[in-house]
Amino acid sequence: MEENRFQSCWQTVAPPEFPKLSGDCNADAVIVGGGLCGLLCAYELQRRGVRDIVILEAGRVLHGTTARTTAKITSQHGLIYSSLEKGMGTKAAWQYAKANEEAVSRFAQIVQTEKIDCDFVPCDAYVFSCTPEGAQRVREEAETARRLSIDASFTDKCGELPFPVQGAVRFSGQARFHPMKFACRLAEILRERGVKIYENTPAVALDDNMVLTGAGRVYGKNVLICSHYPFTNLRGFYFARIVQNRSYLAALKGAPELSGMYLDCEEAGLSFRSARVDGEPVLLLGWGSHKTGHETDVSHYGKLEEEAQKLYPGCSVESRWSAQDCMTNDHIPIIGRYRQFGDRVYLATGFNKWGMTGSMAAAGILSDLILSGKSEVADVFSPGRSDFRLQAGKFFQEAADTAANFFHGYTEIPKGGVAQLKNDEGGIVEFEGAKIGAYRDTDGGLHGVKTVCTHMRCPLKWNPEEKTWDCPCHGSRFDADGNILENPAFLPLDKRGPD
Repeated sequence: MEENRFQSCWQTVAPPEFPKLSGDCNADAVIVGGGLCGLLCAYELQRRGVRDIVILEAGRVLHGTTARTTAKITSQHGLIYSSLEKGMGTKAAWQYAKANEEAVSRFAQIVQTEKIDCDFVPCDAYVFSCTPEGAQRVREEAETARRLSIDASFTDKCGELPFPVQGAVRFSGQARFHPMKFACRLAEILRERGVKIYENTPAVALDDNMVLTGAGRVYGKNVLICSHYPFTNLRGFYFARIVQNRSYLAALKGAPELSGMYLDCEEAGLSFRSARVDGEPVLLLGWGSHKTGHETDVSHYGKLEEEAQKLYPGCSVESRWSAQDCMTNDHIPIIGRYRQFGDRVYLATGFNKWGMTGSMAAAGILSDLILSGKSEVADVFSPGRSDFRLQAGKFFQEAADTAANFFHGYTEIPKGGVAQLKNDEGGIVEFEGAKIGAYRDTDGGLHGVKTVCTHMRCPLKWNPEEKTWDCPCHGSRFDADGNILENPAFLPLDKRGPD
């Protein structure tokens, strides 16, 4: 486990390889982002008759969030429906429900049509509570979901869980699968059908439907930005509308197989789902949720493994990893026209930990908008939605947090000189009269960088558990040598310290 100590259980499946862009080109549709969302958008557009499609991926295809998901195919997104109906009305809640219910069905159709071997298993999904107050909330969610034509029900029994619950809302007809088996085969299908996919080709700017990269310019009649966090986020203030959160997962051996998928209704509660990896059963246990760059003294993996032993004594951890998700202020994805760039640029982001159905819903909505100019479910997801009842409080809270992180980061006092760092220790230290970020690895080698995020100049924080530099403002992450792990940053950190 130490060699790839933060590799997900899905990453035993290697994605196909694609070339780097070389020179300028044109296309009917240019998709920025080679994760599941970008691939599904290409698949739906091609299925509906768009033949000339280019996908640009900054790194390797399917090496981002898709490879680190829990892979639940479900329209059950916490307690979203009662919140939506209260905050934005029944029509908005219906649009959200319809888009995600259709997304669940669409996965099953693609798996069957394309004969994709991806461990696809229909199952029920549950959001549970262990408190009377929470039980009332999940009961209300079940009633709201039923009004929206979702096959939902309330139950006070979840016999598969290793503890009693006070209540749960059950969604029938959901599914789970192996995301990398599905997505890797989808990428191969797209290549076989003529979609041009380019890896190691980061988009750095957008100018009138012209995507600029370091390897060439790509003009698209339509441009779809599906790059997890938008690489063009200043127009529209997306840097203030999207927060990146981290959560933690472990694949357990020696735990029972579950037929359903389970999630605590509390934000930092546990999640459970079974899977098969290389033919062997494992239980995926998830825990924790915090804003990227906001580390505490708690060991997230230690806490997760402690919880695993408490619930399933004698189990073993086969793999462990973290996931990073874009969270919107109102918990609704941003899908639709990016009007600050005109009527032919589209955006899909902010899936709020529900990237499987969010990606599929985005593929359907954006295809509708591109080919017919309208979608009956688009309004609730629109980037230009103007209902701030679910957004205002979070917007100002995050603005204050960003300001505080700038102040604290630039006034932080170094913990000492470079020479004082122990092996496997990192942080802000002093070198030749200046502050640098440094990490001394287990062999004594020193890795030094300038700890200012290349996205919007926010001071970075050291993540001692994963040995990374994380941005507490907008969620960019860098390894100890300054290489990019998570966007929106697209430039590495400057090197600092002794050679």
